[in-house]
Amino acid sequence: MRFRCIVLLLGIVIFFGFCASEKGNTPSQRDAAHTATHQEAEEWAGLTLSRLSIEKKIGQMICEQMRGEYVAEDSAKYQYLIKLIREYGVGSLVLYGGTPQDTASLLNRLQRESEIPLLISADFEGGPGQQIKGATEFPANMALSAIGSEELAYQVGKVGALEGRAIGIHLTYSPVVDIQTRPENPVLSVRSFGRDLDLLGRLAGAYIRGYQENGMLATAKHYPGRGDVELIPGTEFTINKKPSEQVEAEDFYAFKKAIEAGVTFIMSEHIAIPSITDGSDLPASVEKKIATHWLREKLGFQGILTTDDMWYEKVTKRFGPVKACIMAVQAGHDAILKPSNVVETIRGVVEAVKAGEIPEERINRSVKKILYWKARLNLHRNRFVDVNRISSIVGIQEHQDLVQKIAASSITLLKNDGFFPTDSSKLGKIVNICIQKKDSNQAPAAVFSKLKEAFNEIKSFHFRQNTSSDFYKRAVEAVEKADTIIISLFNQRNVYKDNGPLKDRDRDFLNRIIKMKPKSTVVMSYGNPYLAESLKNATAFVTGYGEGGFYGNQIIYADSFIKLLKGEISPKGKLPVKVSDEFPLGSGIVY
Repeated sequence: MRFRCIVLLLGIVIFFGFCASEKGNTPSQRDAAHTATHQEAEEWAGLTLSRLSIEKKIGQMICEQMRGEYVAEDSAKYQYLIKLIREYGVGSLVLYGGTPQDTASLLNRLQRESEIPLLISADFEGGPGQQIKGATEFPANMALSAIGSEELAYQVGKVGALEGRAIGIHLTYSPVVDIQTRPENPVLSVRSFGRDLDLLGRLAGAYIRGYQENGMLATAKHYPGRGDVELIPGTEFTINKKPSEQVEAEDFYAFKKAIEAGVTFIMSEHIAIPSITDGSDLPASVEKKIATHWLREKLGFQGILTTDDMWYEKVTKRFGPVKACIMAVQAGHDAILKPSNVVETIRGVVEAVKAGEIPEERINRSVKKILYWKARLNLHRNRFVDVNRISSIVGIQEHQDLVQKIAASSITLLKNDGFFPTDSSKLGKIVNICIQKKDSNQAPAAVFSKLKEAFNEIKSFHFRQNTSSDFYKRAVEAVEKADTIIISLFNQRNVYKDNGPLKDRDRDFLNRIIKMKPKSTVVMSYGNPYLAESLKNATAFVTGYGEGGFYGNQIIYADSFIKLLKGEISPKGKLPVKVSDEFPLGSGIVY
């Protein structure tokens, strides 16, 4: 009520809150509400738009990347951002890395330099912890599908929004709503909610509401659907070869559900779909039939359409770095993400408008939508965050408990030949055989540290790309003397190519181990359920749903796996995709 009274008394100041006097404000010690009314946002957006030059209108459509770590004011990186904000009116930044306090302080500094509030975005596919060290990091989307709980999907969005807004971030480039139907080439793997379209729609909707009902905007990606694509031979572009009826029934259905949930942003991808574009091989990022005809006119999306990264070499080589961005706007995009050269892109789009290639009214519609959502987030009244409050919101125990709950509830037992249920007293001497695809991956060491802390008698052998033959022999000798064998797999899919099969040498070695200990070998796959088919003779096969890095909390599944081995939890997850005929959609042993 107090805030409403202030609005009534100081209406003009609030409506015109972007003016120069607001620019000098310090971060408020009182929370601003995270939403303003539709009418207020419309009026502020209209007034603000009317004051912008064509150059600064285009600037509002640009989103440049930045690092979230501390940076000195006289550093080249900081001065570059200040120049974009002050001179070119760049209106959005996408953030990578940082710590909660450093990032928030930096964003406050940048907001203070901008005439119009900045819209700060980040990719929170795996939660805020995917980008911000110390923030909460969740397992990937497929974990939520393995559980099937809309309430948990909502809570993931809510926590992401609370932590994001506390740091000064307003938009997440998530969720992924791409369907996944091809076991031999799961392009998104655990990033996808899976194969079940109804479940995908319900969970994506709950996730979106969790974010947007708690003060952050969400993005459905990768339109028109990146789940079932393949590389165009000789290029780095991808193509969806499905007939139009199947595209509508599957890929577009998923985005329709996100639109029905009220998603604010949709991100397009550099994907061609000839069946719906009269045979065109142009990607959605520059193809008007996909970006406007299908998305706006047929699916009914009226929100903000952003490109994916436009600096990609495949894009700039084919179309030209500036021309590609002009084509994206002409196709129907409202926002341009990470062009290869921001200043040249702004100048190029301005020239296209002046030459009559893009109507200025078309620019006005896009910019007004962007300004409108800045106001709906209350950024026109308070663009700053209180750094002192971050530690009471970001990464708190309540949020970590939710991460643990999701991992424990989603862990999936695909094969069990009498190994489970078990407990510590039955395991005896343990040997952990770890296969890691990437030498740089730190997760295997972290997981073994947890295993070692949980079980006294355990040895570990880590196999990397160039492991010597002698090391394999020593592992076999240890296996012979062990009571229980744990096979830990860190072997992600190869994007656009295959499901990440084990190298022949490793697969044969592991199956040899399984033959040596046919009653006491348990496999734990950290983020790739598709490996179950190649090791189906193991006594037991367990999978989690986190690939690490940008693609979901991987290490958290070590905690759940240890609890499963100790008999403290039972498996509850159900497989959200088809791995093979032996492991179909919905597989999962529970007890």
